[in-house]
Amino acid sequence: MVNASLVFGFDEHKSQVFKDTLDWLIKNKVETMTAHILTPYPGTETYQKLLEQNRIIDFDTNHYNTAHVVYIPQNMTKAELYSGYLNIYKEFYSFENIIKRMPESPRQRIPYLLFNLFYRKFGKLISGIGVSGLRACIPLKEG
Repeated sequence: MVNASLVFGFDEHKSQVFKDTLDWLIKNKVETMTAHILTPYPGTETYQKLLEQNRIIDFDTNHYNTAHVVYIPQNMTKAELYSGYLNIYKEFYSFENIIKRMPESPRQRIPYLLFNLFYRKFGKLISGIGVSGLRACIPLKEG
């Protein structure tokens, strides 16, 4: 199976990016998808740039996990980025879109359905594990 791993929140992204991406994923029958919110980890050029622009708004290391918005996006609001991130999961793994993305090969259908239906049922739990702060803490410097 092909898994698209997507990052949303780059400066050129506007809220339309979620619909456009979802449409492309469905049209191309991408079997699975994981989405992430751009996370400017300390020590990276992106973090330094956003820090210098006073766009880092959250210094809680537990939120640096690709599931929280820790900076001010350039072309959408923080709420638009977060809700778009949640909504693309909801729409991608909807029953309607699972059927639309069904593989043509009968041999691929059972593993495809099992994964998609499992993710639909337990996706929030799986995401919650990452959000819960089980990742290593990174000390952040406030600018």
